[in-house]
Amino acid sequence: MVVRKRRRKNRLLGQRTRGHGDTKNKRGAGGRGGRGLAGSHKHKWSKYHGKFGKEKKKVLPSKQVKAINIDQLLQIMPKLVAARKVSEEKGLFVVDGAKIGFDKLLSNGNLKEKLLVRNIKASKKAVEKIEKAGGMFEVAAEEAETEKKEKPAEKAPMNERPVEEGKKELTKGESKKEKEVEGKKK
Repeated sequence: MVVRKRRRKNRLLGQRTRGHGDTKNKRGAGGRGGRGLAGSHKHKWSKYHGKFGKEKKKVLPSKQVKAINIDQLLQIMPKLVAARKVSEEKGLFVVDGAKIGFDKLLSNGNLKEKLLVRNIKASKKAVEKIEKAGGMFEVAAEEAETEKKEKPAEKAPMNERPVEEGKKELTKGESKKEKEVEGKKK
């Protein structure tokens, strides 16, 4: 029968330092230069130099947009009608984004029903599909304001800009020097 011998925990017995380097390094926290953040502005500066003096920016969680495709909406439509989240008016199913719990309507799928969509953002293709099927898309007041802000002011084209009296507009072939020479001749 084989007897298993216990392993020794320290195989460095017989050595003066037993793997701790200098004999001073074994004493408490002195071997590591202090406890915690001790020395962070002195001998441990290179380790902690980015930690002090800077305000951490708080990252606010971004709102996740809950989107639904047209085909998914049509699949859950019977449940929504039963739960009275979607109503029917004048042959149109009224889909209110706030009631059904979605923020955006995407265009994947074929639309067979006539929908009146309110309080929900939609992709361009989704709006086209709704209108093509005979439905309507109502834009929220907030959305209409943002669309107005996003459109840049139209600028007059280069060839239609007004020219001040007494100044000649340069054409592609002319240079400023040629213009100055003509001005001196007059």
